[in-house]
Amino acid sequence: MDKKTFFENIRREANVALTKVFDKVEEVSKTSALKLKITSLKSQIKNYQTEIGEIAFHNKDKFKDFPEIVNLLGKIKDIEEEIVLKEEQIAELKEKEEAEEKEN
Repeated sequence: MDKKTFFENIRREANVALTKVFDKVEEVSKTSALKLKITSLKSQIKNYQTEIGEIAFHNKDKFKDFPEIVNLLGKIKDIEEEIVLKEEQIAELKEKEEAEEKEN
């Protein structure tokens, strides 16, 4: 096999390999774009679900006949109370830290 034939074979094999690589890159790119769109659509659904929840939360009295909603509203109230307690703990820690700084 002469050099010309040898390099021609290498060129052909390189072209085949590069074509496969570019095809795969294109496939991955399209798949990634579709997955990104799906994630965006799921995010939109979550936003609408949140809006529905906010409407239900602000109209509690209209949903008293739905035990599931009443239960969830109770859980929200419990979490809100826990948040208040944590905020109070943070304030106490800050006060203690400030008092210690003044002593030093």
